[in-house]
Amino acid sequence: MSAAKRLAALGCIGLLTATAACGSTSSGSKGGAGSTITLGTVSSYTSLDPAGAYDAGSWTVFYNVYQGLMTYLPGANTPSPDAAKSCKFTDGSYLTYVCTLLPDLKFSNGDPLDAAAVKYSFDRVLKVAANKADNGSGVSVLLDTLQSVETSGSTQITFHLKTADATFPDRIASGVGEIVDPKVYPTTKLLDGTGVVGSGIYKIDSVQTTTDAKGAVTPVSVKLVLNPDYKGAYSSTKPMNAGATLKFYDSPAKVKSALQSGDIDLNAGSDLAPADIVALQGAQQLGKGIQVVQGTGSSTRMMVLNVGVAPFTNPAVRQAIGKLIDRQAIADKVYQSTVTPLYSVIPQGIGDQTRPFEQTPYAINPIAAGQVKNSLSGVKLPIDFTLTYAANSAAGPAEAAQIKSQLEASGIFKVTLKSVPNLGALIPLWSSGKLGASLTGWQADYPDADDFVSPFIGKDNTFGNNYAPSKIINDLHPLSLKEADRADQTTTDTFTQIQKQIAEDAAYIPLWQDNQYIATQANITGVPLTLDIASIMRFWMIGKN
Repeated sequence: MSAAKRLAALGCIGLLTATAACGSTSSGSKGGAGSTITLGTVSSYTSLDPAGAYDAGSWTVFYNVYQGLMTYLPGANTPSPDAAKSCKFTDGSYLTYVCTLLPDLKFSNGDPLDAAAVKYSFDRVLKVAANKADNGSGVSVLLDTLQSVETSGSTQITFHLKTADATFPDRIASGVGEIVDPKVYPTTKLLDGTGVVGSGIYKIDSVQTTTDAKGAVTPVSVKLVLNPDYKGAYSSTKPMNAGATLKFYDSPAKVKSALQSGDIDLNAGSDLAPADIVALQGAQQLGKGIQVVQGTGSSTRMMVLNVGVAPFTNPAVRQAIGKLIDRQAIADKVYQSTVTPLYSVIPQGIGDQTRPFEQTPYAINPIAAGQVKNSLSGVKLPIDFTLTYAANSAAGPAEAAQIKSQLEASGIFKVTLKSVPNLGALIPLWSSGKLGASLTGWQADYPDADDFVSPFIGKDNTFGNNYAPSKIINDLHPLSLKEADRADQTTTDTFTQIQKQIAEDAAYIPLWQDNQYIATQANITGVPLTLDIASIMRFWMIGKN
């Protein structure tokens, strides 16, 4: 089974975190492009190897130290060339995609970045995935339409696809498309250690870790310095700092404390508890103290139900949960209105979102427990199940408690809550294919409705919940990938049907959609350029006055 996808950081499942912070404080740094910035987050990396990570914390590092053929410029929802000079489909069937590299590209160690390195990088993701000993991230699912890669000379790369895939440019602009040095990265296994070699705007200067009594290694911080050899989409953009240090904390409270003490300049994602966001917004003064910057979010939160594990083998049981969940209460009581209730797996702002969880069979207003019980004729009540969640998310424990209260108030369910420390503890549970119910966040790999569908379906889907709807897999999903115009009515109609089918099957119960919040010291600039629908934290655009 594939495991955790790049997952949402806000209210997230608790992306892998560290136990302490270290390094120099931000208070001693001078302003201007020669200064350094310090960021704090609860979302640590799970791997520094693009073939081995599918989580928000890892990809935050990747986007700053590696380079792909394509990237998302600030505010854009379609990708632009980065290491590539140009990329395009050469046929109307979306089966052949050709890229030409910029000339004379180099990795940060001086090795040439050529077409052979690009081919090696894509081939390697699939080879590492095939090596079961190192296959734990599931990131290769983003290349499931890739048949083969060939090169011509030192600058041309041709991708041959198994099936039509108009989203392929978006996929390779994500973390799976990062280019690695063939001389440094093993062919069939992950990079051992922290000796990262990329071609991005930064290079890694040092990594600090801690080791517990059982020998488990946990990241503490990553220090980045500018890569003078970077050449790509941002070559004409002067970096607003000379380097960045990313510190990892094990709770949102510690991120807030680090902000208040001046130990960090800003948080690197949606790392603050809802109550803290509201309090900081209320206390901020223009140009003084901690400032809160808000941006549009596309990350979602949902309950994942395993259709292959009792009691969720019964679709009526899954639908009953979808009917009884009060999303507005979760948004208001747990998240203090910092999130928006969600009624589809696809969030607002991505494609043409519909609201199938407000329609049949969920259109009972107000929800009456008696009506729900009638739909469960023959099922012994109460229905017992365990709901697993990560404890280090911003409001995970309170959210799980609210859901338990809502479901048990009906007399239909008896819910046992089980917490695990973080994403690292959830990944093997998903990979086993045996986890019954869990709470998770979702942050898109690319801003297209497809990325809220394709990773959720198939026997080896991201969450190992055995959800493989034949109508979507064999008919609707392939049809959606043949449409280059993602706003075309045909594409819209197809995703409307997909959303309806997913709601009826109720393997995923959407809960809410986020807003992005970054809290900064008063002298920090450039943060709005990192808060867009692509959810890429562009460190180089953040500076100090």
